[in-house]
This record gives sequence, C-alpha cells and structure tokens, in this order.
Amino acid sequence: MAKGKNDIVWEQIFLKYNIIDLVNKEGYFRITANQIKEFREPRLMTKFDSKIDLPDIFNNNHLSILPTKRGEYLIGKFQNYQNVDIDNSIDVETMFLPDYITTINTQNITSEAISLSSAYISGMLSDLVGEEVIPTIQGRMGTGSFEYTIKTENANDFNINVENAQMEIDGSYEGLTKFVIVEAKNHYMSDFIVRQLYYPYRVWSKETEKDIIPVLLIKHDNIFNFYVYQFDNKDSYNSIKLIKIKRYILGEIYHQIETDDIYDVINNTIFVEEDPNIPFPQADIFYRVLDFINVLNDTEMKLNEIAELYEFDERQGNYYSAAARYLGFVKRERGGYKLTKLGKDLMKMDHKTKNLSIVKSIISHKPFYLALEKYLNSGKICNKEIAEAILEASPKVNSIETAKRRAQSVTSWIRWIINLTTNYENNPFDK
Repeated sequence: MAKGKNDIVWEQIFLKYNIIDLVNKEGYFRITANQIKEFREPRLMTKFDSKIDLPDIFNNNHLSILPTKRGEYLIGKFQNYQNVDIDNSIDVETMFLPDYITTINTQNITSEAISLSSAYISGMLSDLVGEEVIPTIQGRMGTGSFEYTIKTENANDFNINVENAQMEIDGSYEGLTKFVIVEAKNHYMSDFIVRQLYYPYRVWSKETEKDIIPVLLIKHDNIFNFYVYQFDNKDSYNSIKLIKIKRYILGEIYHQIETDDIYDVINNTIFVEEDPNIPFPQADIFYRVLDFINVLNDTEMKLNEIAELYEFDERQGNYYSAAARYLGFVKRERGGYKLTKLGKDLMKMDHKTKNLSIVKSIISHKPFYLALEKYLNSGKICNKEIAEAILEASPKVNSIETAKRRAQSVTSWIRWIINLTTNYENNPFDK
C-alpha cells in the first residue's frame, strides 16, 4: 500500500531525531517548525484534526502532537482526541433562512464559513444556547500564556506550558450571559482534537465572565449536528464533557427512514454488473464517501484538491473517489472528478429520498445486497460469506485474503444503512 507524503516525511524526521526512543525515555520530544521545515512545510505536517489524519508512525506508537508556542510543538503519548458519534436517534428540527436570503443554497453548503453563517442566520445557534447571540471573534490569533495538564497513554497527568501559540476560532457568538465558541467541520468525523476548543476556551475565560460554551458543529449530509461541551476543570484538557446534542436541517421537514423503507428498496432491487475498470470499494468510512459526493456538487475538482479540503492524503482520496465511482455518482474526466447525471439528480433530492437512493445504488451490487439481506433476516453479519460473494462478483478481487479485507468496507456500508433507521432491535455492530 502506497504511503502518503506526511507518512514518508514524518518517518524521516523520527529517524533523524530518534523521536520514539526519546519519548519513551523523557515522556516527550520538543520539535520546532524549522526542524520540520527541513523536510516539508510545517502547516501541512502538523494539522491532524482527527486520529485518522495522524501519520502511521504516530498512530502505531500512540503519539500525538500539540503546539506550545509559535513555531514549537510537543510530541508525546497524549490523549489528544475526543470521540464523537452521529446519533440518528436524536430528533432533527427544521430551521429556515429568511425569505430575502438568496445567496445561500441550502442544498449546496460546502464550506464551514457558510455552514456557520447559515446556522446563525436561521437561528440555530440562539436556539442551541437558549438566548439570542450575535457573531463576534473569529480567525487566527495568539493564545497568550497559560498552563494545563493532559492525560498520557497510561492516564498520568503531563504538565504543558503554552506561550503565545497560534490558534484559530471558526466562529464565536455572544449573548447577554453566554459566549459560544464553535469549531465547525463540514464533513464527518469520528473524533476531534480537543485543543481546537480548549485553547480558545482558556484564552477567553480570562477575558469574559460570561458562561463560555464550547461547541463542535459537524455538518454532514445536510444535517447540522451540534455537540455542546463543558470543561469541568479549567486547568485540565481532558475534563471535557458532552452536555447535549442537537440536530437541525435547513429548509425542509426531516422524515425518518424506517426499516419498511429499506425493505421496499430491497424488494425492488435490480443488480448491476461489476465494472472491471473500477476496483471493489476499500473505503471503510462510508460517511466520507458521502462527503466526497457532496463536495462535487456544481463543481469539478482534482484529487489533490479534494484530499486537502477533507484533510486526508491522496491515497485515502483514491479510495473514496473509487467508491463514489463504484456507486455511479461520480466520474473521472481529464484528471478531475465531477458528478454524473445520477449524482446531480441525487443532490436535488430531499434528505430521505436521497439516502434511500444511495441505499438502492449500494445494494444493486450483489455482495452488499446479500450482506444486508442476511442481517435483516438473522440479525447477524457473516464476513466469510461476504468475502465469498465479493470473490465471485468482482473481477478486481482475485484472492480470498483480499476479499476478506474488502468485506470490512461492506460491513461498514451496511452499518451506515442500518443506522439510518432507529427502530432496529439487533445491531451486530455494537458488539
């Protein structure tokens, strides 16, 4: 498997500075932007918003990286990230933009800035915190000085001193009694780096006596998922605690998908032939396939542009672009990617119709159909049977070992289908 640029360069840096041994001995390694710049631009090498973005050498050794001052970072076995789930069991409330707003297309919000503007204008943010708020601070700024503790891999506290490191606030909103700090993501994430909320929280807790509310916004599949947090101990990075989740949709009434809707799709399935020019999917996070499709709405992008936008390397981008092509929603032309007619039609649909159309495209491929049917009939998933179906159906898969690896993607995609509904009894994916 080809490695991404960050993987290759960080391996070179770790080798030159003997980082793993020094972390094991001292508990940390201090590295400067100039040392990183010897190999590659630091801004491309240090932005890891999710664990999945970390280079292999970090993940394999349970390491992460934190800025401590401008141009300086600490590498250690820090508990940097907080898990987050898309919870489809939570009701989705409908909000509307005022009729006079003509410059925001609610079906084509592809930037975090427009997501935040839409959330503010429609009243989501005021509803979220229970009082009227207006936008105030945003952008890059220095942190000033403060100290905090962070948990290490073995749950010990590690002290960190911050001296005018750089941070960025996507959006903040102030009301009579509350100050809301929002970190916005326009794509799915299974976890996020707490620093993006904690550093602004520490900075502004010295500037205002109002109640500071750290909020993560994940805008995915046209749903605005708000995660409201608090820090139980101001000086503790890992004292972050989830208080509530609220979900909104813009401009349409949300209709929940039921199991009967899935059965209707199954009963009307027409199988397609596997395209020998498109590999069988190896995209284990189906939410990212949806993000790939959504970002191509009304535009054409090259793979490196999409990879940069969604903060994964081109190797991962290849997986998700191939998966979108496999479903028939995306095509490749002159080195770029654009929506097919089927993909363009998908983007015009309401939320429920769109997702059921995606289910239809998934299970028109026999291995996915058989896996879903097996689950709905027995409440179980059999990876061996999935692998055998892949080996039989796909001209691109020529060994049972490869088929077993591809079965992970099938299981992930079936998980996405099942989790569209909230009235299933046996969920094998939580075991």
